[in-house]
Amino acid sequence: MIESQFIVIQQILALVTLILGGALIIFIYDAYKVVKQPTLLYFTIGLFTLVIGIVLPDLMQMFGPELSVVYWGEVASRILEIIGIGVMNFAVLRG
Repeated sequence: MIESQFIVIQQILALVTLILGGALIIFIYDAYKVVKQPTLLYFTIGLFTLVIGIVLPDLMQMFGPELSVVYWGEVASRILEIIGIGVMNFAVLRG
């Protein structure tokens, strides 16, 4: 019972993360359309990758609760997070 409630709470929080991340991505992309600066576009791509990486373990748990699926979802999540942060750092340093 408690485990199923925990999973539901995780899925709700993952949905909130997707909504807030998507809203932030839309705001940054709208700013890019106004100023046409490629740095903002790179930053948006990095943020998108980061948000997907953050939510990926929850999605993997929803689709297949097997231990190996959850494990590889965690690994892929960390890889996506590292790529997203790297792209965002590149965008800021490129400035």
